[in-house]
Formats: sequence, structure tokens, C-alpha cells
Amino acid sequence: MAVLPGERAGLRLAVGALERRPSALFADIDGTLAPIVEIPQNAVVLPEARAALAALVPKVDLVCLLSGRPADEAWRMVRVDDALYVGNHGVETWLRGELLRPAGIERHHARIARANAMLRQTLANVPGLVFEDKGIGFAIHYRREPRVAEAVIDAARRIAGRRGLDVHVRSSHVEIRAPVPGDKGGALRSLAERHALRGLVVVGDDPVDVPAFRAARAYADERDATAVRVTVGETVEAGEIALSDPSEVAAFLGALADALP
Repeated sequence: MAVLPGERAGLRLAVGALERRPSALFADIDGTLAPIVEIPQNAVVLPEARAALAALVPKVDLVCLLSGRPADEAWRMVRVDDALYVGNHGVETWLRGELLRPAGIERHHARIARANAMLRQTLANVPGLVFEDKGIGFAIHYRREPRVAEAVIDAARRIAGRRGLDVHVRSSHVEIRAPVPGDKGGALRSLAERHALRGLVVVGDDPVDVPAFRAARAYADERDATAVRVTVGETVEAGEIALSDPSEVAAFLGALADALP
């Protein structure tokens, strides 16, 4: 049953999970800690959210930012030292200044660059598009002109798919990237097992966060751990706690930090 952000039951639920050590907080960034904007490069993490995360770092065993952005860009947005940044939907990590990507990823760079150039040319007359570099690939955002989605997706599949690149349709954008496996669920599961977690709180707002919610639930059921899923907005499946927007997330995380010893 979902609870509203101000209700004590929701806070007690999350505190109880994080008091089961080792414990971890996993949080998405865009739409969770930072309001969604038309141009991704203009997104800004709320200062209150950043302060709450910094306060949580010494109180739990792991604070992990699970983002669709490149891991180093996720760090530049949040800038909380000693947190772990898992980027590109679970493919890469950034910790204390070191970026780790799958071995051999560089061999795909030429094909990615060629697909990027061809798609820019093919879609030059399509209005409202924003191209975003993602390190292991790139994204084409059509949030400002959702009616062009089908044309953009078709072009991406035709041009990038022919070059052996992966094409993923996300919320209001299509992502072209090197053919490397990974999603937020797999990343969360790997970290949960590595740290032998007994308590997990997972916060996200988007369909790409659903694998993380499901992985947390499955891990908790198998390991006698406690998992609390915090959903933001209306775009993901139900969790134990429901928040409406990043400002409520910031307030919730702040209250959580205050409540933990």
C-alpha cells in the first residue's frame, strides 16, 4: 500500500529498512532529484536533495545514484563525495574520480560517431530535437515535439541498427549505444550481492527504473532483506511509498537523514 510523503508510516518504513545493516539507498536523478526539463543539459539537482544525500552518506553503507546519464556526468550533477554513481542504465560506474566502462567499448566509437552524423543529417529538418552525448552512445530527445517520435525512432532503428548498435526507446527520447548488456536492475542486484545488503530503499520515477524496483523486491524475498520502493509521479508501477515530484523527494530524503542515528 502506498503512503503519502508526509505520513509517518512511510518514513518509519524507510528508516526500518536502512537500519538493517548493511543498507543502501539507490536513487535515480532526472525526475527524481532534478525536475525534468526540455533540454537535458539544463537539468539541475535540487540543492535540498543534494544536502540530504550528503547527510545520508555517513549513515548508511552505500548511497548509489542509478542514472541513465553517463556516470561522470551524474557525478557532476550531484557532487556528493563517497557516493557511487552508476551510469548509462547500469553499464558504467564512477567512484572517487575513476570512471569504469566495459572493456573493449572503444571499438564501437567509430560506428557510434558515424550513426550520430547520419542521424543528424537525416533528421535535420525535424523540429525540436536535442542530441545528447552519452559516452557509450547518444540520445535523441523529442520531448519538445512528441509528434515526431515515430519518425525519429524509425530512423534510429534503420541507421543505427544496420551498424550493429543497440537502439532503446526511452521516455521522450531514443537512445543509441554500443551493444553492451546492462540495466538498472542488474546493477542493483550486483551491488546488493557484493555488499550483502539487508536493507534497501530505491527511489525512481521512470519506466527504466522498474527493473531496479523489481530487482530490489526479488533480492529481498530471496535474502530475507527489507526493500522499500519509493515511486515518484505516475509513470512507474506502485511501490511502498508514493511521492509526487523531486521537491517531495528532497523533503523525504531530508527527513530520512534526520531520523537515522
